[in-house]
Amino acid sequence: MKTPNSLLPQGYQYFWSEEIDSTNLEAFRKRDNGLTGDSWFGTKRQIGGRGSRGKQWVSSPGNLYASLLTHSSCSSQQLPQISVLAALAAYSAIEQFAGDYFRMGSLCLKWPNDILLEGRKICGILVESRPSSTRAGQFDVVMGTGINLASHPEAHEFKDPDANGLFAAGHLAQNGWDCSIEQLFVALAQSTRDWRSIWANGAGFETVRLAWLERSCHIGQTIKISVGERLYEGRFKTISSEGALLLEDLSGSTQEISSGSIIEIKGLE
Repeated sequence: MKTPNSLLPQGYQYFWSEEIDSTNLEAFRKRDNGLTGDSWFGTKRQIGGRGSRGKQWVSSPGNLYASLLTHSSCSSQQLPQISVLAALAAYSAIEQFAGDYFRMGSLCLKWPNDILLEGRKICGILVESRPSSTRAGQFDVVMGTGINLASHPEAHEFKDPDANGLFAAGHLAQNGWDCSIEQLFVALAQSTRDWRSIWANGAGFETVRLAWLERSCHIGQTIKISVGERLYEGRFKTISSEGALLLEDLSGSTQEISSGSIIEIKGLE
């Protein structure tokens, strides 16, 4: 990828490949082989991409797949905040290329780690962490982001059994958004740097949380969530200080849900 170094945030290492199994896996391989320092890994095609809970991520051509290898001194309870941070950073990067097309609400954040454009999934996030091998009490973290620019998986390729077919895949170009992989990668690297600085290993998460809520898709709506074999239904109230979804059920009780899939939306209360 030909990206002017002057546009990329300083203090990072950058690794680019035309094709790879998974940028997240490559980041951890480099980490296990002794790589230190914050490092970005990017590719135009993954042949072994993964989504949340081990699901396959179909890596269509012409899109951006990038992972940041970094570390954090946050607590284990704060690690889920990084998924919120990563989704917000990707949103901020994409938003820069909206142009005249952008309308408030057409681009929005879907809990827990996706971005929708006109109701179609155009971005997914996978954050993984391991105890640091070189920094006692800290975590090595990989923030993986896949953004559909020029294409998206066909319906027979894009199957999320948990989501009940609710969200179809889409890509930016089909909605008139114009940017290159290189431009979007620069924007993603810059916005990730900026939001990480605000987050400050958890100290600034309230600012991140409020920014996420302002851009969210389904706050206030009645939704149904699948968590393994269990189903939850209620009003999406907010996200917690740890990034969990707070759902007010029919009895008025609040359920805290750390991960799951939205499988039905019943509209505003």
